[in-house]
Amino acid sequence: MRRLLKNPAALAGLLILAAFLAAALLAPFLAPYDPTAQDLAARLTPPGAPGHLLGTDRLGRDILSRLLFGARLSLLVSTTSVLIGLLLGLPLGLVSGYLGGRLDDLLMRLGDIQLSLPFIVLVIAVMAALGPSLLNTVLVLGVTSWVVYARVVRGSVLSLKELEFAMAARALGASTPRILLRHLLPSALPPLIVVATLELARIIVAEAALSFLGLSGVPPEIPSWGQMLADGREVLFFGGWWVATFPGVAISLVVLGINLFGDALAEVLDPRSR
Repeated sequence: MRRLLKNPAALAGLLILAAFLAAALLAPFLAPYDPTAQDLAARLTPPGAPGHLLGTDRLGRDILSRLLFGARLSLLVSTTSVLIGLLLGLPLGLVSGYLGGRLDDLLMRLGDIQLSLPFIVLVIAVMAALGPSLLNTVLVLGVTSWVVYARVVRGSVLSLKELEFAMAARALGASTPRILLRHLLPSALPPLIVVATLELARIIVAEAALSFLGLSGVPPEIPSWGQMLADGREVLFFGGWWVATFPGVAISLVVLGINLFGDALAEVLDPRSR
């Protein structure tokens, strides 16, 4: 923790992430207006106008309020999807790397097949089969990311299981579950934590892209940064530049903060950097 806090990039990333979390968790208290309330008399009010710090969109909805509530959706989708991917990829990577053989070949080939499918095409197919909904979006983003975690854990286990402490555990008669959970998993966690941190940024961008294309299944009454970008596209060249600019800046800042923190975390957790 001391090494992490001495890293300027890590501090910058932490500040951005703290602001993002505060905006998401305290949105009902920080938002000056109801994010779904329409006021056509105040439509396309420019930033800095009295009562509307960041302006309004074409329906008169307050941009700042919608940004704050949109952060809640991004936080919910990204964290839930990462947890789903971890719960699937972590045990599969442990078993695949430790046991090897045909099981390892089968799991890795399944991962190759999934990675060969274009992400957007896969999402469209799932939404067409199951129907667009926020739950389906979270499931698709989570299930399709298991390969990343499985491969990271598998690579760590392949090298760790040949080291002396793992061989000693096997020689003493430790069971396979005990070796995996007690000896190999703690050593495989640091790179996995870094990957999970960086995956947060990818999923936030993916959810915004799906919302922009109208494929996320998010109800229109729920503010989403991707939907705000899509709404702002229609008025971008007619004087309403702020409608799309501010959600785009929010997405960029959050992704930048996560990447800065993730890169610093990778450096701190790597023993070779000490």
